[in-house]
Amino acid sequence: MDIFPFKRQQEGSTVGKEIPFLAGLLWAVISFHVYAGDVIVTVDRFADIRNKAPVRFSICSSDECHRKKDKGYVEIKAHLIEQNEHVRTYKINRVAPGEYSLSAYHDLNNSGILERSGILGIPREPIGFSRLDIHKIQRHPKWDEVKFTVSNQETLVNVHLIHRFGL
Repeated sequence: MDIFPFKRQQEGSTVGKEIPFLAGLLWAVISFHVYAGDVIVTVDRFADIRNKAPVRFSICSSDECHRKKDKGYVEIKAHLIEQNEHVRTYKINRVAPGEYSLSAYHDLNNSGILERSGILGIPREPIGFSRLDIHKIQRHPKWDEVKFTVSNQETLVNVHLIHRFGL
């Protein structure tokens, strides 16, 4: 006489197979949150401090992506956490560990796109890149000049807006 009667599993039954799948799925979700780090971005050199227009961010995770310029970067959400006259600090939540390059532009007319000049495509709005500290830009920066490493802890990145373009 069985105290705990169990039904026999029939061949081809999936009973009990869901648990390992669900456990794996749960581990993937938890590990992403545990191993992802926040990126704190300080943006400075705002020319028009009265203009409260948003700063928009894009990110790349490889040299190949970075070389595609605007076509490679993926727009990413950043939350404003602190602001004074010439500096704004943003937080990008849960970025997976790895190497990245970040671009940002001050969207002066709040259009959602980086305004560029006609034929040459020179930015008409202030733009900046992670780790690039120059006042005038003549070319799209190289991957090694702008890449930074994100770990599972908070990562600090500076973006200096550039207002002058050309030779």
